[in-house]
Amino acid sequence: MLTIMTERTEPGSEPTSERDEKKNRLQEEHSLSFSEAAAFLRELADVLERGGDIKMAISQQQIQIIPDEPVTLEISYREDPKKKKMEVELEIKEHFGKAASEAGRPRLE
Repeated sequence: MLTIMTERTEPGSEPTSERDEKKNRLQEEHSLSFSEAAAFLRELADVLERGGDIKMAISQQQIQIIPDEPVTLEISYREDPKKKKMEVELEIKEHFGKAASEAGRPRLE
């Protein structure tokens, strides 16, 4: 099980939050050092590889997800006269009901 607390206490490092009540969506953005980002990604990678569940605090709310395969990895790149920017997005889903039995790789019973 991965437990990640996304709240930081250092001055000026507070995450930006967005809450969309209609879509039951929470979102945060953090400014991290390379080592902090790498540590978060390593911990997440370890949990995904072991097949554990993910628990974290987002926008002062506890969430939990039991990931199903496959995950979606999206990489985008932009370049303009002032900067270059690469974005990496990892989408992790948990399926419910019939979708759960159809998700991921085939399983032996």
